[in-house]
Amino acid sequence: MKNLAVDFFKNIPQLNKDYTTPEMRKKAVVILGSSRTTEPLLEYMQLCSETTKELVKNGFNIVTGCGSNGIMGAAYNAAKENSAINLKGKPIQNLAIIVNPLWGDENLKDCIIIGKASSEAERIIKFTKVADCFIFFPGGTTTLQEAATIIRYNVHNEENKFKKIILVGKEYFDGMKKQYETMAKMKFLKKVPDYFFKILSEKNEIINAIIKR
Repeated sequence: MKNLAVDFFKNIPQLNKDYTTPEMRKKAVVILGSSRTTEPLLEYMQLCSETTKELVKNGFNIVTGCGSNGIMGAAYNAAKENSAINLKGKPIQNLAIIVNPLWGDENLKDCIIIGKASSEAERIIKFTKVADCFIFFPGGTTTLQEAATIIRYNVHNEENKFKKIILVGKEYFDGMKKQYETMAKMKFLKKVPDYFFKILSEKNEIINAIIKR
């Protein structure tokens, strides 16, 4: 079994450069959040599914870690199930970057694996190379780490290299925004938090923010 895993990862590129071009980054959206299903998360999972479907209809590829549960599963399955209804006549792809070793809840058969990483920290950096838009739904400490990493990317990059960052759930992410407001007051940030990321809660405002970037 171990040898099979070694052979499996051996055939996966570190990162498929075909997906790192400016054109491909513009048509890709990374969706991240909890990989576990909990009762309080169900409404966010539904919102994630509906949002993903709408993004696919508008011609965007969806990039995840290909988990099958929670927010990850909602985004993955919605991308898989709705890619055929894209209205722009372009092929839509369900993309994934996976971590070695696998977490064990991945759906490897219904996506295109475009890269691999040896840790979550490495994977989030690779996500920045394949997409210009990020949507974070509620999740645990890993989700917060990922969101903070991408926000830091914006803080330390020029505006023409900015990532569109959307945190979904005003109640969930309010504490995070307040922390960045405090940073701004203490002059650790050159601009207010809204310059680096947006907190939204409705499907239409999320879609509009992505399309009108």
